[in-house]
Amino acid sequence: MFDLAWNRNGSLRAGLRGKAADDAAFAEADRALEAFARMARHETPFGFFAHVLGGGRGRARILARLGPEANDALDEFLNLALDYEQRETPSLQGFLAWLRRAQSEVRRDMELARDEVRVMTVHGAKGLEANTVILADTTTDPKGSHPPKLLTLADGAVVWAKRKQDDTDAVAAARARVDDAARDEYRRLLYVAMTRAAERLVVCGAQGVNKIPEGCWYSLVRAALEDDCVSEPADDGLGEVLRYRKGEAEPLRAVEADEPAAAVAVPAWLTRDAPVETPSLRTVTPSSSDDETRRAASPGSAQALLRGSLTHRLMQSLPDIRPERRRTAAEDFLARAGGSLPPEERAAIADEVLRVIAHPRFGALYAPGSRAEVPIVGRLALGGGEVRISGQVDRLVVTADAILIADYKSNRPAPRRIEDVPPAYVRQLTLYRAVLTRLYPAHSIRAALIWTEVPDLMELSAEALDAALAQVKPA
Repeated sequence: MFDLAWNRNGSLRAGLRGKAADDAAFAEADRALEAFARMARHETPFGFFAHVLGGGRGRARILARLGPEANDALDEFLNLALDYEQRETPSLQGFLAWLRRAQSEVRRDMELARDEVRVMTVHGAKGLEANTVILADTTTDPKGSHPPKLLTLADGAVVWAKRKQDDTDAVAAARARVDDAARDEYRRLLYVAMTRAAERLVVCGAQGVNKIPEGCWYSLVRAALEDDCVSEPADDGLGEVLRYRKGEAEPLRAVEADEPAAAVAVPAWLTRDAPVETPSLRTVTPSSSDDETRRAASPGSAQALLRGSLTHRLMQSLPDIRPERRRTAAEDFLARAGGSLPPEERAAIADEVLRVIAHPRFGALYAPGSRAEVPIVGRLALGGGEVRISGQVDRLVVTADAILIADYKSNRPAPRRIEDVPPAYVRQLTLYRAVLTRLYPAHSIRAALIWTEVPDLMELSAEALDAALAQVKPA
């Protein structure tokens, strides 16, 4: 990293590209990052990082560098990525921003039988337990190495304290309160530390040239237990230790370690990628072709896409609002969601949607019992194979003997003849009608396109829909 980063011009990534031709390690890293960058463009956060840690051998490299305890952090990281996808629109940039704002804390299970020593603070050990706990640092000053300088007096005033010898009575009382609070917290942490041990607690103390601070953990434990302890040789090393036991337990004896277990051969399948399985049933989403048609018709037109989205949302929601409140609700919604559009454009959208809903030709679509945004899922036999259809129709009306389905389209200008309708629109309604035919074999099923700009309801004939269905390919 030093060779790559030092004395470079530009970003670290650019420096890596510049040196890839001269160094095999840099070239390998550059190829890996390029592959990850391509994958990040279309993978979800969980899918991306699962590949980086699995197929990309990232987990194996991290464990080789940091040890098996890194597994907990890696697993929790993947859990966060999966949780993010269930809450938000999955994007790598969004996940990283969400992760920076999150306050995640990983609690590792200390009861797992692992042949390892874990080093942590007392705060980090809260709520955990281990068979053996060693308190390695027990001779610190209960008041801390840097007593606070800002002290709060009894009347609420805040003062900057100087030397203790110069304290007035009020400052001395404030200092005493701070010291008492620090001492109480210090002792509370000792209780937490001692109660983490399930079977054995080892209290260590180190004394240098200075005497042990009064009231430190070591002094508190020794003063409380020394009279009930016995002096015995240390299990390991030289010298004597004070040992406290409950009841008449036998002295602990050192146990010689067993012979190391033979290495286990790792099966080859464990390090290979799982074989790719061909799905037995392919899913066709009729609206996907609709999206592609709209993007092709309006390349790069963000305003056109926004206008269509706003129109669609109003067509979905306004029918459920009382007629006298619809215009106010539409204007309020467009002011919030369509703020980037000019006022006259927002007014035109509201007029257009209200005309459609109030038009006599569309009365059946908004009659009681009609529904908006209805999911349609089923299976169809197409071209000698079976596929799963999954989509959502904009408007659906089911009566005793007939069904009417309609999809909103905001094309400008709107086609005036069925022959001019984009084939993707016809295919979309054709697949919806085919699924509903299997669900309602006794009903006549009609399908129509609603051109919101005109407004106009263009019903497609049964012959046209049957002909379109015959042209649909399963792949």
